[in-house]
Amino acid sequence: MNMRSFTQCAWLLGILSTALVLACADQQLLAADAAAGDQADFATQVLTPFWKTEQMRETVFFIQPDANSLPAAVLLFQPQKIVSVTNAARDVTYEAGRDYLLDEATATIRLPKGSRIPFKTQDELYPLMSSKGPKIGGKRGDASRGILFGEGAFYHGMQIEVTYTCLPGQWKGYTPQFAGEVLPRTLKKLTAKEPIKVLLCGDSISEGYNASKFTKAKPGSPPYGELVAKALEKHYGSQVTFQNFAHAGWQARGGLQQARQERLGAKKPDLVIVAFGMNDVSSRNAADYGKSIQGIIETIRKDSPETEFILVSSMLCNPQWSPPMEQFPLYRDALQKLCGPGVALADMTAVWQELLKRKSFYDLTGNGVNHPNDFGHRLYAQVILALLVPGKP
Repeated sequence: MNMRSFTQCAWLLGILSTALVLACADQQLLAADAAAGDQADFATQVLTPFWKTEQMRETVFFIQPDANSLPAAVLLFQPQKIVSVTNAARDVTYEAGRDYLLDEATATIRLPKGSRIPFKTQDELYPLMSSKGPKIGGKRGDASRGILFGEGAFYHGMQIEVTYTCLPGQWKGYTPQFAGEVLPRTLKKLTAKEPIKVLLCGDSISEGYNASKFTKAKPGSPPYGELVAKALEKHYGSQVTFQNFAHAGWQARGGLQQARQERLGAKKPDLVIVAFGMNDVSSRNAADYGKSIQGIIETIRKDSPETEFILVSSMLCNPQWSPPMEQFPLYRDALQKLCGPGVALADMTAVWQELLKRKSFYDLTGNGVNHPNDFGHRLYAQVILALLVPGKP
């Protein structure tokens, strides 16, 4: 090869290499844009609360009660029309008749023989402690059995997402009210499109456990704290700086210690969301819990007197698990006593109480015992956002 030919080849290779780099860069940008678009869609969805929606996106988990019954799950609302039935990852679509049957009168979905939709029997949900497989001990009233347990996307992989149209007004439980008068400083900044800083303190639920973005599973739905921040930006046009200080396993006293040691108030947050309780209820001491939450508020306000707070009462755990269910409302009541100017309550305890009157706990769980799934994280976000975003007249 002469020098001229060699130079021409090198020039062509250079062009091809540049083109390849640019093509890869374009693909990366397209992927980033798609991811950003997905996150924007998640934020948009939580701005319409489930109690007002005309198109519900709901998770269900199919259980076979006995050998003579078809696996079944119940929808929260009476559906007008099923739009789609997919797996929780949203990459498999199921067919009416072949994979599921809808009983419109009871809003119950059943699985015919040969359905591709997964389900569990009662024995699989509550396995013998002597058996192999993932479980946690402590089924209420039966020490010989545990509860099917799994972190990550374990339950996510068995749950189904049903999208359907429905008439609004079917929800008869707790409905949060706009808290503009209680949280005036935060709302003033938001309505003026000024930047705000939001901090989140809490346990594993608040850290984001079992949201599909947290577990790196499809569809990548963010935990509730991030959903709240993104939705506020979407609705108001403000820049929302969000910092998550939640830690798995923590109780309220750990949050108080953190507020003191890390001087969270020195960060000058506009709004702090405080969400403990799931790990606290077993102590059966709602008064001490309330003192710890009050301590968090007072500690932050020493450095940042104008900071406002949303206190989040915990969702309920699996009713068949060991923690005392009767304690959850008492811990919620302890938070209610702290509410007043600059402090509002998001009552997730009441929401879960009403949900469980109709739905199975397994429709809502991310791990089988004490974490929400994507649907549960969306419910958290919708209740908190209802305090910060006025409803349509």
